[in-house]
Amino acid sequence: MKQINLNKKEYDVIIVGAGFSGLYQLICLRDQLGMNCLVIETGDDVGGTWYWNRYPGARCDTESHAYSYYFSDELLKEWTWSERYPGHAEIRDYMNFVANKFDLKKDILFNHKVTSANFNQDKIYWEITTNNKTNFRSKYLITAVGCLSNANIPK
Repeated sequence: MKQINLNKKEYDVIIVGAGFSGLYQLICLRDQLGMNCLVIETGDDVGGTWYWNRYPGARCDTESHAYSYYFSDELLKEWTWSERYPGHAEIRDYMNFVANKFDLKKDILFNHKVTSANFNQDKIYWEITTNNKTNFRSKYLITAVGCLSNANIPK
């Protein structure tokens, strides 16, 4: 897998999160609009909530067809879900299949967590810093971290 060039600091768009939304944003912005994009992902692989939630028995309570991308007829023909309500491993397999098919990982920086994102009003761009002290700039910032990115612990 190609490594991200950490010397490159400026992008059209930075997307935070490599779950379903982050991958879809990358496909739309990079492949359909020709924008220069970087996805920053805390984990070491794609999957979003399904990367982190790997406990025994974890599965989707939504039918598998709702967990499919519909932007590509070819993709729809190439992937067949084995269950109506897929388990976490199959969902991660699907996301990796999509990431590999569309060569998405070349534009994803894994094992980096965004620790700050500030908009510079004077220069009109976002200044993004990661936990690894890596700094980036972009005209647009999309947070695709989802609603399940933090644990909800009962009080």
